[in-house]
Amino acid sequence: MSSTLEVRTPEQRDPEPGSRPGNGTRRRARRRMPARFARFVSRSDPAGFGSDRADRSELHKAMRRFAISTFATLLIVVVPVVFGASAIARDQALDHAIQRTQGTADFAVGPFVTEHLVERHPEDLAWMDRLLAPRFERNAIMRIKIWSSDGTILYSDQHSLIGQNFGLPEGSDQLLAGGPGFAHFEEQSESENQLEAGSGKLVEVYVGTNSAAGEPIIFEIYYTADEVEADQRGMMLGILPPILGALAVLQLVQLVPALRMAQRLQRDNATKRALLQQAIDASEVERQRLARDLHDEVIQDLSGLAYSLESYELQDRPPGREFLGRTRMLVQDNISTLRGITTELYPPDLAALGLAGALERLGDPVRARSMAWSLRLHGAPEADEQQSALLYRAAREAVTNAVKHAAGASLVSVSLTRTPSGHLELAVYDDGEGFAPEAAERAGHFGLQILQDTVQAAGGTLSLHSAPGQGTEVLVRLPA
Repeated sequence: MSSTLEVRTPEQRDPEPGSRPGNGTRRRARRRMPARFARFVSRSDPAGFGSDRADRSELHKAMRRFAISTFATLLIVVVPVVFGASAIARDQALDHAIQRTQGTADFAVGPFVTEHLVERHPEDLAWMDRLLAPRFERNAIMRIKIWSSDGTILYSDQHSLIGQNFGLPEGSDQLLAGGPGFAHFEEQSESENQLEAGSGKLVEVYVGTNSAAGEPIIFEIYYTADEVEADQRGMMLGILPPILGALAVLQLVQLVPALRMAQRLQRDNATKRALLQQAIDASEVERQRLARDLHDEVIQDLSGLAYSLESYELQDRPPGREFLGRTRMLVQDNISTLRGITTELYPPDLAALGLAGALERLGDPVRARSMAWSLRLHGAPEADEQQSALLYRAAREAVTNAVKHAAGASLVSVSLTRTPSGHLELAVYDDGEGFAPEAAERAGHFGLQILQDTVQAAGGTLSLHSAPGQGTEVLVRLPA
């Protein structure tokens, strides 16, 4: 065999999976990895990234949480309000009973407590019975007592109590001195209440008034519980509806911002899923590109070199100087290619040299293809770390596409400009034959599509301008 480096077609240079142990297995594993990842994604998110069903589920969960919190808030607020309103209504009902009793004492009882009634004349007792009988019917009264200042019962609808002295009830001194009346809602167990015992809770009202002779006396009425409770219920019906209505309105007012918050959460989740999908797509495209570059360049060249070395080994003779020289150039070229791939993964000179120096390095593969290279900077286009990485990635993608796919291109130019408004504009142009952008979209150029989504997520725009025979320009614009 001659001492020249053999050149083979890709089909000839690519060894069969079984000829070199492990290579074919690794390639098959690399091809299966996206499928396994896709199955994992399908299991972990059955609805898919950015699916409407997942968004609706999150919105429904947020609304359920809001409904539960609203119900809990209403319980926490309404229960004390109901108890408080009940206590207020009961106090007001007792106040009304006191006022009603005071009116009865001043106008229907006091003027008719005469000396004849005090002396228990039958005619006066009968007159008082007839006078108070209608009030028993209208006001659910169980018992009436009129006390003298020494604790003697001057009159009662139960005549057996008249003339008995049980001593003045507690608080009577204030009533005899003209003080306000008072009421108790309790079961009756005192010695004077033998006739009322067993009747349950009664409303016992005491008020002070004067007899016909101007002597201070005490008027006592026992109302049944139904009378006061009915009054209490009526007052609660007047208190609770406005309070509960105000709480309901408050919750409805809070519903609008809650809905907006849930929708904002839905949009944020959709954005997160979209960004995650972009990262997955970008990673997959990058892996495919690296695999293609390694296979088409480094692996093919090294495979050919291995075959040539194997032929010399079989002939048992050393290679010539010409072969060694070509081998050295081939190894150096592949080292340069690997360095370029490493630099594309993460350019180490981006932090050291800055954006301008890193962009200048992109001209190396252009010049290696005997194409003209131009880099122009305008308006002090300094950028922060994130903007620099994004602009470099956009320029690298556009330059790589120009070198590999721009048929007939003799020039690749890159310009970076800081506009007067503070925007950063990156333009990558090649003078190749150009193409119809619609055809490129149908062909599936995912690299630029993913890059466009990433630029848009950063608040910028990426546009592609090309036409047959007019070259191609990629324009990236980032906000200030």
